[in-house]
Amino acid sequence: MCNSSFMHAVASLVGLIAAIAIILIALGVMLGLVKPADALKHSGAFVGIAIVMLLIVTVLVGLWSNMPLWQRAVLAAIGFGVWRLRKERRQLRKKNEEE
Repeated sequence: MCNSSFMHAVASLVGLIAAIAIILIALGVMLGLVKPADALKHSGAFVGIAIVMLLIVTVLVGLWSNMPLWQRAVLAAIGFGVWRLRKERRQLRKKNEEE
Protein backbone atom coordinates (compact mmCIF):
# COMPACT_ATOMS: atom_id res chain seq x y z
CA MET A 1 0.00 0.00 0.00
CA CYS A 2 2.87 2.36 0.78
CA ASN A 3 4.40 1.72 -2.65
CA SER A 4 1.21 2.58 -4.49
CA SER A 5 0.76 5.85 -2.60
CA PHE A 6 4.41 6.71 -3.21
CA MET A 7 4.03 5.95 -6.91
CA HIS A 8 0.87 8.03 -7.06
CA ALA A 9 2.67 10.98 -5.44
CA VAL A 10 5.64 10.70 -7.83
CA ALA A 11 3.35 10.39 -10.83
CA SER A 12 1.42 13.47 -9.73
CA LEU A 13 4.63 15.45 -9.21
CA VAL A 14 6.11 14.47 -12.58
CA GLY A 15 2.80 15.22 -14.29
CA LEU A 16 2.68 18.62 -12.63
CA ILE A 17 6.22 19.46 -13.73
CA ALA A 18 5.48 18.34 -17.30
CA ALA A 19 2.26 20.40 -17.37
CA ILE A 20 4.09 23.49 -16.11
CA ALA A 21 6.79 23.03 -18.75
CA ILE A 22 4.22 22.71 -21.54
CA ILE A 23 2.35 25.77 -20.26
CA LEU A 24 5.58 27.79 -20.22
CA ILE A 25 6.34 26.68 -23.78
CA ALA A 26 2.83 27.70 -24.86
CA LEU A 27 3.28 31.11 -23.22
CA GLY A 28 6.62 31.45 -24.99
CA VAL A 29 4.95 30.76 -28.34
CA MET A 30 2.18 33.28 -27.61
CA LEU A 31 4.67 35.96 -26.60
CA GLY A 32 6.92 35.22 -29.56
CA LEU A 33 9.85 34.03 -27.47
CA VAL A 34 9.76 30.48 -28.86
CA LYS A 35 9.38 29.59 -32.53
CA PRO A 36 6.42 27.28 -33.26
CA ALA A 37 8.72 24.74 -34.90
CA ASP A 38 10.90 24.63 -31.78
CA ALA A 39 7.88 24.45 -29.46
CA LEU A 40 6.93 21.00 -30.70
CA LYS A 41 10.48 19.78 -30.24
CA HIS A 42 10.70 21.23 -26.70
CA SER A 43 7.31 19.89 -25.60
CA GLY A 44 8.20 16.46 -26.94
CA ALA A 45 11.44 16.56 -24.99
CA PHE A 46 9.66 17.50 -21.76
CA VAL A 47 7.05 14.78 -22.18
CA GLY A 48 9.79 12.26 -22.97
CA ILE A 49 11.72 13.24 -19.86
CA ALA A 50 8.56 12.92 -17.76
CA ILE A 51 7.90 9.42 -19.13
CA VAL A 52 11.49 8.34 -18.46
CA MET A 53 11.31 9.68 -14.89
CA LEU A 54 8.08 7.73 -14.28
CA LEU A 55 9.60 4.55 -15.69
CA ILE A 56 12.75 4.87 -13.58
CA VAL A 57 10.76 5.39 -10.38
CA THR A 58 8.43 2.50 -11.25
CA VAL A 59 11.33 0.14 -11.86
CA LEU A 60 13.19 1.19 -8.69
CA VAL A 61 10.09 0.87 -6.49
CA GLY A 62 9.27 -2.49 -8.06
CA LEU A 63 12.79 -3.78 -7.47
CA TRP A 64 12.87 -2.49 -3.89
CA SER A 65 9.50 -4.02 -3.01
CA ASN A 66 10.43 -7.44 -4.45
CA MET A 67 13.81 -7.53 -2.72
CA PRO A 68 14.34 -9.69 0.38
CA LEU A 69 15.22 -7.96 3.64
CA TRP A 70 18.84 -9.12 3.65
CA GLN A 71 19.44 -7.57 0.21
CA ARG A 72 17.93 -4.29 1.41
CA ALA A 73 20.23 -4.38 4.42
CA VAL A 74 23.28 -5.01 2.21
CA LEU A 75 22.33 -2.11 -0.08
CA ALA A 76 21.82 0.17 2.92
CA ALA A 77 25.23 -0.86 4.32
CA ILE A 78 26.92 -0.17 0.97
CA GLY A 79 25.23 3.24 0.78
CA PHE A 80 26.30 4.07 4.32
CA GLY A 81 29.87 3.00 3.57
CA VAL A 82 30.04 5.15 0.43
CA TRP A 83 28.61 8.11 2.37
CA ARG A 84 31.25 7.71 5.13
CA LEU A 85 34.10 7.44 2.60
CA ARG A 86 32.97 10.58 0.79
CA LYS A 87 32.65 12.43 4.08
CA GLU A 88 36.21 11.50 5.07
CA ARG A 89 37.55 12.60 1.67
CA ARG A 90 35.86 15.98 1.99
CA GLN A 91 37.39 16.47 5.43
CA LEU A 92 40.84 15.59 4.08
CA ARG A 93 40.43 18.06 1.21
CA LYS A 94 39.40 20.83 3.61
CA LYS A 95 42.43 20.13 5.80
CA ASN A 96 44.74 20.20 2.77
CA GLU A 97 43.23 23.47 1.53
CA GLU A 98 43.62 25.12 4.93
CA GLU A 99 47.31 24.20 5.14
